[in-house]
Formats: sequence, structure tokens, C-alpha cells
Amino acid sequence: MHKLTLSFLFLCGASCASEKMETVSCYQDLLSVNKTFHALIDSLPDAVIEGLVKEPDVNGALGRNRAGYFHVRFQMDIGFLASYAVKFNSDDALEDFLRAVEYSFNRQKAAGDFELVIPAGLQSLGPPSEADLASGTSFFLSALGSSLALLHQSAWFTSRPTDNIKIRLNDLTPKFQQAVAYLKTQTDVLKKYDDKAPNRLLFDALAFYGMGTYLNDAEVKQIGMDFMELALSKQDKAGFFTEGGGFDSSYNGVSIRLGVSLLGILSPREAIYPAMQKALSCGVQWQASRVLSSGEISLEGNTRVYPGGEEFLGDEKQIAWIDTFLAFYFTYSISGEKRYELLANKVRDFYL
Repeated sequence: MHKLTLSFLFLCGASCASEKMETVSCYQDLLSVNKTFHALIDSLPDAVIEGLVKEPDVNGALGRNRAGYFHVRFQMDIGFLASYAVKFNSDDALEDFLRAVEYSFNRQKAAGDFELVIPAGLQSLGPPSEADLASGTSFFLSALGSSLALLHQSAWFTSRPTDNIKIRLNDLTPKFQQAVAYLKTQTDVLKKYDDKAPNRLLFDALAFYGMGTYLNDAEVKQIGMDFMELALSKQDKAGFFTEGGGFDSSYNGVSIRLGVSLLGILSPREAIYPAMQKALSCGVQWQASRVLSSGEISLEGNTRVYPGGEEFLGDEKQIAWIDTFLAFYFTYSISGEKRYELLANKVRDFYL
């Protein structure tokens, strides 16, 4: 059994399956059309965005931080707030997003990293490593970077007059730069720590490329593309991204969702763009082969997420079905292949 201490990963979930699954090879080019991240978010049904968004508390805390500040990694739901804001042109959601970002950076330390306050009930798990903390910051910056890129792809946001929200967001730029500067010092740590977990390499890629795009920093964007290359090198010829030396239907869905989101931010002029398209097209076809007729995502044969598998903060990890749902729906949005809309809805209906 794999055990983790305070490793900052995330997943959510269901149970094992025994139905017979189809087998598939990578035969179809699904992601050859270029779509922005904004177009992908806009393609999602209203009810999906409404179901995913979480409101911060009055201070801006999200997730586990609502019970008392823990770590900035648990502010990742800012991404759903930004998505809601641009989907519905919502000033209220934009204000919630900014309040949650400000709350996050109120906990920034001088070196650019963030405070950690371990809850009393988790003290027995022991302190996180330097790599755990760097990974947690990378997760948060992946959500922030993609959110900022999304806002700047939105005509609703970019065409609005310079108001209090834009001024407050601009005032945070030095803090954003400071956080990226810290993460740059952790590049080698992350490459080593995340070597056998390409989903985390893609979180790193999104953190660097998304923030580099917002900050107009070519060096930071290049670091992001370096992480993309590392992630692509971990793909098996069958289509899945290897996790812990094998396949994992939970984390593979995470990898695809992250990768397709990156495609929406990545410039099509970048040399890695077509390689990303091909790899993710293969990955989503393998992921489809893990969906049972019921809509359940099989955990059979997984290396990480299965009954008795890895734990996160003392609880057994569950299937990240939302990531697979989004991966399938984004694939449908790009390819027009109705099968992937049907698969997305089948997965959603099983787990809701």
C-alpha cells in the first residue's frame, strides 16, 4: 500500500469495477482544432459551471482553508470562480475570485512561498517535505495562471473599464512575480519529485506557462514547456500517462484535463503544440476505454487510486471523475465527436 504524508495532491471519488471493458488503440485525431481556454470553458453547459463553483468565505478562504488557514494549495477552487465569472459575465464571481486571490497572497512569505499551518488533527502525519510544499505552491499557481489567462482571453473582462477590481489585480502583480521567482528555484526539485507522476508535471507546466503568459515572461513560459516535454516522455504507447510505473485511470483523467487546458493557453506557434495535441488525443482514447457501460471509471489494475491504494491527509484517495468528465467534454468541444459528449454525461450521471 502506498502511503503519503502531507503530499499536496488532489482527487475525488468512487469504487472498483468488474464489468468488461472495451480495448482501444490510438487511431483518431481528436484535438487538431485550435480552441482557446475561454472557448472550452464557454462550451460547458451552464449547469456544469454552476455545479463546480464554490464560494469563498467572507475572508476569501476556499476548500480546507475555510476551517482555518492550512496552505495556499487549498485555494485551487479560484479556477472555478474565474470560469463562472467569464461564463456568466458575473461581477460578483469576479469579486469572489479576487477576494480569494488576495486572501492567498496575504499568506505569502518573503521568499515568495506561502505559510503552512497544519491542523491539529493532522499533526501526527508529520511535516511536509520541501518538495511537498513546492508542489502545493505549483498546484495553486496552476489554478491562478490558468484563471488569469482565462480572464485575459475574455472580451467581457478585457473590454471593461479600468475599475477597482482591475486595479486590485494589477496591484498583486509584484506578489505574482515573487511567487513565480520562488517556484523557479524549485524547478529541479519538482522535476525529481514529480518524475513518476506526469499529472504533477502537467500541474507544473500549467503553473509556469500560465503565469508566464500573464506576466509576459518568455523564460517562465519556456520552463512550462520543459515540464510539458517531460510529461509527454512519460506516455505509454497504449496512450496512458504512466503513474508509478503503470496506468491509473484516475490520474490519467487529471493529466488529460490539464493538458487540454494547456492547449487552450499555449500558443499554436510553439513547437510542442502538435506533440501535445497528438499525445492528449491518444490519452483521451485510452481513458474512454476505462469507462464501463454504467458510466463508472474502472479502477482495476490502477497503480495509485484503487481500494486500499494511496491516501491523502489520512483518507484513501477516490476517483477524480470530474477531471475525466471535463477531459471528455473538452474533447467533444474540440472534435465535435458526439461520443465524447455522451461519455462525459454518462460519467457525470454515474457519480452524481
